[in-house]
Amino acid sequence: MSAARPAFTIDTPTLEDVPALARVHVRGWEIAYSHLLEGEQWFGQKAIERRIAHWTTWLTPGTRAADEGVYRVGRDGKGAVIGLAASWPPRDAKPVRPRELSVLYLDEAWLGTGLAAALAEAILEGGPASVWVAEENPRARRFYEKLGFRADGATQVEEHLGNLRDIRMVR
Repeated sequence: MSAARPAFTIDTPTLEDVPALARVHVRGWEIAYSHLLEGEQWFGQKAIERRIAHWTTWLTPGTRAADEGVYRVGRDGKGAVIGLAASWPPRDAKPVRPRELSVLYLDEAWLGTGLAAALAEAILEGGPASVWVAEENPRARRFYEKLGFRADGATQVEEHLGNLRDIRMVR
């Protein structure tokens, strides 16, 4: 017998969710990038404060980020934030898809539950999109492949992230 999947819901985040979104976002970075980056600016309280500012801007009506972005939040059965996703128009100089899946992070306890795929599909609605993935993050690359993304040969180096190399995946 297999264990029942934990219950979660997906909806649109509000400004009240910002502190929890920031914590999950930073924890997601720890899971994804702690083997590639180090320092409090990425994983400590300063990172949480920076993410609070980001999410506040992203969710404030009338800002460009709020107007152009699509945001979803995953909640557990008690309504706590356990995952998040965001999409904007691509930041590529020559976009190859109409949307970019820009943010997708979960609380570690929810990895492998189907929440990440549900959040991605809630954002993308089955449509074509691009996503930039750290080349040295094989788990994320496998995940996006399961969603139909394939590397298209494009790469970029993120100097502000210690020269982290990303690959673009598209579907």
